[in-house]
Amino acid sequence: MNFKQFGVLLSISTVLGTNLIATKVLAQDPPSIQFGNAIGSGGCIVEDQLVGSDGRTLSIILDKMSARNGKRQRCILRVDTAIPSGFHVQDVQILYQGSTEISQGKTSLSRSYIFTGGALGVAKATPTTTQFTSSNPLFQAQDNLTVASASCGGQGQLGINMIAQSSQGSFIVVDTADLNAGDVKLHIQLAPC
Repeated sequence: MNFKQFGVLLSISTVLGTNLIATKVLAQDPPSIQFGNAIGSGGCIVEDQLVGSDGRTLSIILDKMSARNGKRQRCILRVDTAIPSGFHVQDVQILYQGSTEISQGKTSLSRSYIFTGGALGVAKATPTTTQFTSSNPLFQAQDNLTVASASCGGQGQLGINMIAQSSQGSFIVVDTADLNAGDVKLHIQLAPC
C-alpha cells in the first residue's frame, strides 16, 4: 500500500469514525435535570412533587388553588433547576389539569412565565388565559414554550404565575386536595450545546 492509498483510507476512516461517534452521541437520551423543591406562594401550597422516569418531567401537586363564586386565587410557583453541563433547555411543555363547575358565567385560568438562569434561557411566550364556559370534570390546558438559552448547563429557576378566576355561580380548581385530578406538569426538552 502506497502513501496515497494510505491517505485516502485514513481520510475515509476518519470521516466514518467521526460520523459514527456524532451519531452515537446524538442518539443518546439527554441526561436528567436536577429539580429543587417547588415553592408555592400567593395563596397556593405545593403538597408534593414527583419527578418522571425520564428525569426531565416534574408533576407539581397543589392545594388551595381554587376560586368560587366571583373570587380569584393567585399562585406563584418557583422551581430551582440544575441543567447538566453540555446541554441547554430547548422547549418546555406545561400541562395544567383541574376541574370546573359552571351553573352560570364562566371561569378562567391565566398564566405567565419567568425563567432566570443561563441554561434555562428566556421563555418566548405571552401571558395566556384559557376560558371555560361549561362544567368539565377534568380539563387540560397545555402551554408549549420555546426557550432562547444564553449558556450551556448550570443553575436556573423556572417561575409560573397563575390566576384562577370565577364568576358568580362558577368554580375552578387546579388542586388535588379538593379533587383527585388536578396538577401542573412540566416537561423540559434538552438539546446539546
